[in-house]
Amino acid sequence: MVTSGSGPAGWALLAVVLVLAIRAGRARVATTGSIPRAAVCMWAVVAVPSLLQIAVPVLLDAFERDPALIRDGQWWRIVTSVAVQDGGLVGTAVNLAALAIVAPVAVRFWGAWRAAALFVLGQAIFDLFTAFVFPSTGAGNSAATLALAASMVGMVVTAHTSRRELWLAAGVILSGVFLIGLGDAHGLAVLTGAMLGAALATVSPPVDQRAFSERVGTGL
Repeated sequence: MVTSGSGPAGWALLAVVLVLAIRAGRARVATTGSIPRAAVCMWAVVAVPSLLQIAVPVLLDAFERDPALIRDGQWWRIVTSVAVQDGGLVGTAVNLAALAIVAPVAVRFWGAWRAAALFVLGQAIFDLFTAFVFPSTGAGNSAATLALAASMVGMVVTAHTSRRELWLAAGVILSGVFLIGLGDAHGLAVLTGAMLGAALATVSPPVDQRAFSERVGTGL
């Protein structure tokens, strides 16, 4: 299973996941006003070392996911790999742009701390899988961004929802399944994010989302 993309079909499916998940998220949050500070901070935590890496390439070696070194005890790489990029200038630009679009919606949707936790947990689960089940060396925030985006779909399927939202959720989940069918590990990030969102929403839905569900349930 690859972590660097599975060709044109894989890239198209990744785009579908982001577009549908963002539309599902925006249906439940205000889209006006300033960008949440937590979203800016989340983006900066990834962007600063990723851009610094261009001038200091050794950062990639220090922070990337390396299964052999992780097994040797360098566990921090499971998380730090999100802050450096292995896709060159184009891959870095795409990953940072995707996070810049997803983070504001997700922070408004979940709140700052929940969004940050979903982002980190999505990355950690992805890196554990790609370090021990299908070992591969790599780095980048694509998996964490996809998991964060898909988490909003997980919330949608556990709450009062419209038929349109269900179709959006189905599109995201099926895209994740198809990615796995193509041998692209990013599909695991999509499904992981959806499951994390569903679990979090079941245990403790955000206040705004609870109010939204009540309004839908009463026809308001």
